[in-house]
Amino acid sequence: MISGQFARPRGLLGRLVGRTMARHNAVLTHRVVAALGLRGDETVVEFGPGPGVGLRLLAEALPDGRVIGVEPSPVMRRQAAGRTRRFGDRVELVDATAATVGLPAESVDAVCAVNNVQLWQPLAASLARVAQLLRPGGVVAFGVTEHAVLPDGGSVGRGFDSALMPQLTRAGFTDLTAVWQPGGNGEELLVEGRRAHRHAT
Repeated sequence: MISGQFARPRGLLGRLVGRTMARHNAVLTHRVVAALGLRGDETVVEFGPGPGVGLRLLAEALPDGRVIGVEPSPVMRRQAAGRTRRFGDRVELVDATAATVGLPAESVDAVCAVNNVQLWQPLAASLARVAQLLRPGGVVAFGVTEHAVLPDGGSVGRGFDSALMPQLTRAGFTDLTAVWQPGGNGEELLVEGRRAHRHAT
């Protein structure tokens, strides 16, 4: 039950899970947002923003940009809305997943996610959809802690990058790097990359 709440929080327990996420994922969330290298005028999507810590950081970094949080949990959308209310319509929350989001192709400059890419179902189709949303050369940053839950209730562990990187390559991402380092929730993985530029024809 607990692992299911971290995958898609709901009810009173979901609200408590949201507070736990905000605290334990803070260090990794800062790393992920910093990795995007934002200028301040981009459109950025965060998938699974949970309680909205990353959305707030993104909005602060994008005074002339737009932030979209794609979050299927109503409990988390409410928490995120509370954290980002002061930014007005620069922050938008969407009820969807990476596989179902309906944003136009090549409409986004950067994409990020903290502790949820390992839950995307199906992963290959979800990554392909994310690549489709990004403009050529657009940036992606994923953060995952070693304790992040998997769909079957297990934990990611320290080998997740070896499973994720080939999937990202097949989805059309390039310039990929993966770095583990200690953080606020054990060892934490930061994966960075770009959507491949179109080849000249």
